[in-house]
Amino acid sequence: MATKDHNNPQKTAPDAAQSQKSSDNTSADAPAKKRQPKGSARKARRAREAEEERRRQEQAAHDRKVKSISVLISIIVVVALIIGLVFVIHHNNSQKANTAEMSAQERQAYEALQAVSVKPSHATDTGGFVLTKNYDFKPIDNAPTIEDYFDALCPGCGQVHRSIGPEMKQMVEAGQVNYEIHPNGFLDRLTTDDYCTRAAAAIAYVAENDPSHVIAFMEGLYDENFQPSESDYQTVSDDQIIKVAKDAGVDSDVADKCTDGTYTEWIQALRNYTPLRSETQNVAGDSKGSMTTPTIIINGHLWNLLELTSTDYANLILQAIGLSKDQVGTSTMPSIGADGTALIGQDYLTQSSDASSAEASSGSASASTEESTSSSSSTKTTASK
Repeated sequence: MATKDHNNPQKTAPDAAQSQKSSDNTSADAPAKKRQPKGSARKARRAREAEEERRRQEQAAHDRKVKSISVLISIIVVVALIIGLVFVIHHNNSQKANTAEMSAQERQAYEALQAVSVKPSHATDTGGFVLTKNYDFKPIDNAPTIEDYFDALCPGCGQVHRSIGPEMKQMVEAGQVNYEIHPNGFLDRLTTDDYCTRAAAAIAYVAENDPSHVIAFMEGLYDENFQPSESDYQTVSDDQIIKVAKDAGVDSDVADKCTDGTYTEWIQALRNYTPLRSETQNVAGDSKGSMTTPTIIINGHLWNLLELTSTDYANLILQAIGLSKDQVGTSTMPSIGADGTALIGQDYLTQSSDASSAEASSGSASASTEESTSSSSSTKTTASK
């Protein structure tokens, strides 16, 4: 009887066959188990590629959007720059055109002034009489020149002249200043008898023929008991003007002829020309760019009344030229000399064109051309059309 060896068992044929079958089954199953991971990896890779493609497309779309916005902004900026450039060019051309037009208008008015057949021989080509020591119309070399533009009806002119008249006469006769007077007839429209032109022509006649008395004559016309009201004008006769001249010491023959109208046409030409000169035009305030009376120019520069803080014009003008009150009428010369700028009233020369000057006191407010009143200290002037 055979005995089974448990220590070294031998497989029987059926066992071997079964073992071989199991082995074959295992071998057959192996490839299936390896193919499953390979398909999953492919799907994962494809998913990643799809995600990456999606992200690339989104980035491309974003980039296109940013680029479109950038291009649009660039176009807007370029268009704005072009519009701005066109505006600047147009503005500059307009300014040049206006300047050229004004220059042409001023030149035409100047030529008309020079073409007047009867005009004072001692007057400057711009219509002034230079009053100096000895009244010989010869400017003092080292003295400041004070140009005074006025209208006999202007209340502001009256206020200034009543203040500065006595000191001005003393300084002229002492050779301390060159006082250049410019009589004008701007305000005839406010009168019924062309008083402004008649008075200006009378002043010009006296200045030409009896200059040593013209300042006193002007003071007489601006006397508060004589100067007509700007807002309630009452007729002034030639005889009344002649009387003022004689009371001022004007030579009798000169006084009698001062209202003959000898220089009427010349004064009328000055009325058109003077307001067009840039040096007579205001540099600040509501009347900037236009002329008002009184206008005072010191050594070629407008004395800006809007910068002044009082209406004590006698002291103010002394401060402006650098002279004390006790030096008036002496041999002491004003500190600004013939070329210096005024020590007050010319701050605008060192300020930008956009800077605003100080407000004037109530006595220095300008009156408009159409609504001048007797209480105004300056009157706007315009050239006649």
